[in-house]
Amino acid sequence: MKLKNISNLGVLALLSLSSYHLCAKSTHQPKKLPNNKKHVVKIQTEADIRLQEIIIQQNLTASIPDLSNLPRLNHPVSQLGMKLFFSKALGGEKTVACASCHHPRIGGADGLSFPIGTNAVDPDIIGPLRLTSETINIPRNSPTIFNVGLSNSSLFWDGRVERFTITDSQGNEQEVISTPDSGFGVPDLDVGNDLVGALSRFPVTSVEEMRGAAFENAFNNQSVREHLAERLGNYGSGNGDLEKNNWLNEFRRAFNSTDNAESLITFDSIALALGQYQSSVNLINSPWSAYLKGDFNALSQAQKRGANLFFSQISDGGAGCVNCHGGTRFSNDGFFNLAFPQFGIGTGDQNIDHGRFDIDPQQRNMFAFKVPSLLNVELTGPYGHSGAYETLEEVVAHYVNPADAINNFFSKGGACGLSQFKNDASCEILNNNAQNNSLQALALLQLSPFVAPPLDVSQQDDLVQFLKALTDKCAKDHRCVRKFEPSKLSQDPDELRLNLQMIIRGKA
Repeated sequence: MKLKNISNLGVLALLSLSSYHLCAKSTHQPKKLPNNKKHVVKIQTEADIRLQEIIIQQNLTASIPDLSNLPRLNHPVSQLGMKLFFSKALGGEKTVACASCHHPRIGGADGLSFPIGTNAVDPDIIGPLRLTSETINIPRNSPTIFNVGLSNSSLFWDGRVERFTITDSQGNEQEVISTPDSGFGVPDLDVGNDLVGALSRFPVTSVEEMRGAAFENAFNNQSVREHLAERLGNYGSGNGDLEKNNWLNEFRRAFNSTDNAESLITFDSIALALGQYQSSVNLINSPWSAYLKGDFNALSQAQKRGANLFFSQISDGGAGCVNCHGGTRFSNDGFFNLAFPQFGIGTGDQNIDHGRFDIDPQQRNMFAFKVPSLLNVELTGPYGHSGAYETLEEVVAHYVNPADAINNFFSKGGACGLSQFKNDASCEILNNNAQNNSLQALALLQLSPFVAPPLDVSQQDDLVQFLKALTDKCAKDHRCVRKFEPSKLSQDPDELRLNLQMIIRGKA
C-alpha cells in the first residue's frame, strides 16, 4: 500500500449508613492549598455502597496482581533482554526489532489495526505513521506486551503457545508448554516452562514479521534461530555479519559468565532474556487498584457506575463483563467467538480467519479468539484480532448489538474507514470476502449462549469510563514508560537499535 480484599477500605460500617454521609472524618484542620482552596472530602454515594458490596461478595481485592514472582526490570538479564528487544539485529534483514510492533510508548503495541513488519517504507517510523511499501501481509493485530508476564495459560490470539499439565506413568504432574514447533497439545522440549520466553522464539522466524528474505539456507524455525544466535555471537555463519558487535560482553555481564560466545550466545539464552524483559514490563497501578486499596476518590462517579455494570450480571441489571474479564488480568484466558468484524488477508481461503479452530478443530473454537486482558486497555487500540474497532465506545457497542456494530463497520467502508487505510487507494483489497466472513461468525454467535447486555447510551459511556480506570498512570506518560527502553546513554551493542524518527499516535 503505497500511502497511505478491601483490606484498607476501613470503616465498612458505612455500608449501613446513609449514602450521603462523609466517608472519612478528619482529625485536624485541612491545610490550605496554594490556591487557597480547601480540601474536598467526597461523600459516599449509592454507587460506592453498591460497589463495595460487590467487592466483598466477589473478593475483588484478591484480584490485585501480585508481581513478587515476576522478573524485575533492573535485573541484568532483563536489561539484556531490553537491549535485544530494541535491536534490529534480530530481524533477518536488520530492519525490524521486536519493539517495532510492541513499543512501550504506544501501549506496548503499535497503534495499527494490522502490524507492518519487514515491508515497512521506513523501518525507524513506528506507530500510526508507519507505512507499508507493498500490501498488508500480517493477518492479526499486535497484542500488547504490558503485563504479559501475568498470563499463565497461553499467548497469541489463537493460544498456539500454551501451558498445560501432563501426568506421567507414576502419576506425577508436570507443567509443559506446546508451541507451533511441537504441535498443539504436544510438549515442546526446547522451551521449558517459560511461557513468554517460548513466545519470543516465533516472531523472528516469520518472513512477514521479522525474518524477511534472510537466511535462505535455513530449513526450519530452529535453523533461523541458530543463524540469529551466530550473528549476535559472531561465530559460525554469523561471523562478521554485524559491523559492530559487542554482544558477547553484554551476555557475559547479564549471565555473570566468562563462557565463549558459542556456549553463551544461543537462541535459548536470547529467548530467556527477551522473556525476562517482557515479563518485567508491569503496569498495574490504576485508579481501580487505588479504589480497591481504600481510596474512595480514585474513581469518578461515572467510573463507579461503570464498575457496578461490569461486575454485575445481566439478570441483575449489569453487563456481565466479569464472566470473561475477571481475575488479576481482567481475562479468563478463554477463547470465544464474539463476531468482531473480519477483514484483511485472513489465515485461510477466502480471506477467512477461523481463529482457535485452526489449531484445535472443535466446533466451539470456530472464529474464537483469546480473551484479551483489559489492563491499560485504553491505550492498546485498535481492538479485536483484526483491529476493527478504534475506540472503546465501538467495542462496547458491539457487545450490546453485534449485528448493528458489524453493519456500521461496513457502512463506513470496512477497512477503508479505518485510520490506517483511509488514504490507501488499494484498501478495498482488505475488504475481499470480509462482510461474508463476518456474517458467518455472527451466525454462529447468534446460536451460542451469548446474551447481549441491554445497555443504554449512558450506561455504555459509564462502562467505557470504568475501562479507562484500569490504566496505569505511568503507562500513558511517555517520560515514565521510557524506563522500559534502553537509555540513550547505554551502550548500543550493534548500532542497530531502533532509531525512532516518528512515533506515537500519529505525531512527529
